[in-house]
Amino acid sequence: MTLEYKFENRGVTQVRPTGSDKRSPCWYMLAAVLTLSVVGGAWLFLSGYLTPVDSNGAHAVTLRGKMAEQESLLEKQAADIKALEDQLTTAKREQQVQVAANDELSKKYATASADLAAEREKMVLYEGIMTPSALEQGLHIQSFGIKPSMIDKDGKKTDKLHHYHLVLSNITKGGDSTVDGKYSITITGKQGGKSATVTQSDVTPEGEKATSAFSVKHYQSLEGDILFPKDFTPESVKLKVSPSAGEAPDRLTKTYDWATVSKPISDAEASTNKE
Repeated sequence: MTLEYKFENRGVTQVRPTGSDKRSPCWYMLAAVLTLSVVGGAWLFLSGYLTPVDSNGAHAVTLRGKMAEQESLLEKQAADIKALEDQLTTAKREQQVQVAANDELSKKYATASADLAAEREKMVLYEGIMTPSALEQGLHIQSFGIKPSMIDKDGKKTDKLHHYHLVLSNITKGGDSTVDGKYSITITGKQGGKSATVTQSDVTPEGEKATSAFSVKHYQSLEGDILFPKDFTPESVKLKVSPSAGEAPDRLTKTYDWATVSKPISDAEASTNKE
């Protein structure tokens, strides 16, 4: 601090510190900080944030009430979310069960429809066997057909594998005689652009044994698989049934067009077949 000497006209000398009539800016900043602290503290106190939670003051009670309300609201929201998640999980399970049930019903319906169609075919076949008034006595080709198989034994898709079904009937009057013999299947078609003929043994799938023997008392169902070469296109099928004893009548040798033989053909439809 410096001293300032001032001489007036009357000869009076005054001494005073230099700058005593000026205030430093720090004083103003300090005053502003103190003012803000007081105002902030008052606001916090009035809002209850500076009030001890375990006190019984109005602010503490209000604060605890707000906190409890918020906690209750959060718990309710969490419970609602959990309930919605459970409902969603249940709905998904019910949907999965319903889809599985629908698939199972569809499979059962398809199986039942196929079984019904097969039973109807059998009924027509059995009616023809049991009422043979229009047929001669002896051995007959009751039904013969070849149908394509969609998959092979390994479960792979194929368009060359077929399944044949032959039904023989023995018409007798009051007798129980059995007719034994053999049958043969010969397929004619095109292979490599040329005419070709294959026998049943030629087209029997590898690992399977060609069946050709029969022994029929009233009727007998005979089945087997046929696997054509990749470059073979069938055009006609010749079926020959040969009894072991006696001569075979002409009705036991039939030739079918391939387009016709894809459906079972009964002896009543012989007019559509070529001798």
